[in-house]
Amino acid sequence: MKKIAFIVQRYGVEVNGGAEYHCRMLAEKLSSSFDVSVLTSCAKDYVTWANEFTPGTSVVNGIEVVRFPVEHPLNLDRLKLADRKLRIRKPKPHQKLLKFLGQLENFEKLTGVKSRVENEMAWIKEQGPYLPQLISFLKANEHNYDAFIFFTYLYYPTVVGISVAPQKSILIPTAHDETPIYFELYKEFFRKPKAILYNTESEKRFVNTLFANSDIYSDVVGIGIDIPVLTPNSNADELLKQAGDYIIYIGRIEVAKACDELVQNFINYKTVTNNNIKLVFVGRAFMPLTQHPSIIYAGFVDEDVKFNLLKHARALVIPSLFESLSLVTLESMACGITVIANQKCEVIKEHIDKSGAGFLYTDTESFKGTIEKVFSADTDIDALSAKAKAYVAENYTWKKVLNKFDAAINYVTDHFSSSTS
Repeated sequence: MKKIAFIVQRYGVEVNGGAEYHCRMLAEKLSSSFDVSVLTSCAKDYVTWANEFTPGTSVVNGIEVVRFPVEHPLNLDRLKLADRKLRIRKPKPHQKLLKFLGQLENFEKLTGVKSRVENEMAWIKEQGPYLPQLISFLKANEHNYDAFIFFTYLYYPTVVGISVAPQKSILIPTAHDETPIYFELYKEFFRKPKAILYNTESEKRFVNTLFANSDIYSDVVGIGIDIPVLTPNSNADELLKQAGDYIIYIGRIEVAKACDELVQNFINYKTVTNNNIKLVFVGRAFMPLTQHPSIIYAGFVDEDVKFNLLKHARALVIPSLFESLSLVTLESMACGITVIANQKCEVIKEHIDKSGAGFLYTDTESFKGTIEKVFSADTDIDALSAKAKAYVAENYTWKKVLNKFDAAINYVTDHFSSSTS
């Protein structure tokens, strides 16, 4: 049985994050065909990267997990300083000319000026989680693994770890259009892995266009969607009685996910309507919560409560501008629940355009219009529900996902074996 290791910034049933949850589901599913391990941090919270888990080896849902301590927690002052150095270090005209002539690196060595890549790497380390012990482990034990699967392009374990054994490496970038992806260091990084597995076609187009790396083995894989059989839950029942007719947001409640704009759009909608529609938030809050009689904050709940609330909602709303897959969107569609999303989010727009099972908005007025549509008697909710379920059933089954992973892992291991024989 081939031995593979997932490298991811956080891991565990208590970890609240789309990419981390995605990684855990894949690790557990692939364990029936491969000897799977996970190499990760001791952090539970990405806001601080504080070491909350015990270092060393443990077992999570049957998967061996090896944890390494974060060298230092997130320090916002140091991160801001690193960010400031990046902004200051914009190329001057003579540096652009030297770069064009291929002499910029020699100039920087002679003058002692830190290169932009060095400043970018300093930013990556300060952003966290800084895990040099994990990298040392990879270097010492690389020969014990047949393949490495790195999750998310953004963090130190992936940025540095993928150079240890690029010929054995599979990257799941979870990339989207954000400032760090334009770092100089990623021009080389995105050409290193032996294979890249994307979540969506739009992510693949974006990365291929930005880095001209379409010659690398790749596939659009995503994840399989499982919807649990619901059981009676008193916590969910109490929330359902309180909510009445509602739309729902599920995920981290933070400004980075445009939750502040969602709150304001919903309050604006309520000021001009006379109805009982409510907005329910499910997830941990990382921003101040605006109190309003029609907004309910359920907090972080277990999966049974989450799916009970999701299945009884009229629509899921996703205000985020940047997503690489959006598991909750696919879960919602699998449940037959309509999705309302920000049109600027290319990934979810693609889900909605392909499925025909949702509505897009661009501003406060169109947001109001989407809510009116999903609650309108003229809207065929049953037809939307059928389209949503069909889209997920056709594109996001575990059988298809695991077959694609088998193919990618076999490609990597077969090519590595032939190159070393």
